Amino acid sequence: MRGDSRSRPARPAAPRGSGAETGYAVIGTMISGMAVWGGAGWLLDRWLDTRVFLPVGIILGMAAAIYLVVKRYGGLPPTPGAPEKSTTPGGRRSRPRTQKGQR
Repeated sequence: MRGDSRSRPARPAAPRGSGAETGYAVIGTMISGMAVWGGAGWLLDRWLDTRVFLPVGIILGMAAAIYLVVKRYGGLPPTPGAPEKSTTPGGRRSRPRTQKGQR
């Protein structure tokens, strides 16, 4: 029948690269954070004729980069064979999923 809404299968998790690719991405994020925020601090120091914003910018950049790395790569992949969690965020057990038309 046309017009019936069908549930779409869940998308698989984003593929993880090799360990080297992940390592290079982490190093690049860390260096970029220091360079961008440190550069902004250096520009502020030049403009205001001070010497405080460069170190503050580098530290701020490192903190932001660490946050981004943990946010992106911090979760461990699920262990094969581990039981699947079947509770909702509120803690109640979720209803088992069935095919359309089955009860």
